[in-house]
Amino acid sequence: MIKAGYSPSVRLFEAAACGVPVISDYWDGIDSIFELDKEILIARSSEEVVEYFNNISEDERKQIGENARQKILKYHTAKARARELENYSKQLKELSKV
Repeated sequence: MIKAGYSPSVRLFEAAACGVPVISDYWDGIDSIFELDKEILIARSSEEVVEYFNNISEDERKQIGENARQKILKYHTAKARARELENYSKQLKELSKV
C-alpha cells in the first residue's frame, strides 16, 4: 500500500465499522475509501477540528458515522475482500483464455 501511495491505518476501518464519526487528516487516497464530508471529516488544522465539534450537530455526526459504517460493512469486511479476490481470479482466468 505504501508503494501505491498510501497506507490507511486499520484503526480507521475499525472506528468506522463501529459507526464512530471520524475526523482525519488528509492523505492521498482517502477519498478512494470514504466519501469526504459524507462518510469522514477531513481537518487540515486543529482549528478545523474545533469547528467540526462546534458546528456539526449530534445528528449529523451520527449520520456521518453510520454512513462510514455502511461503507465498511459493504466493501471492507473479510467476506467482501474474499469475494473481490475471487472476482479478480475469475477475470485473470478469462484473460488467460484469450
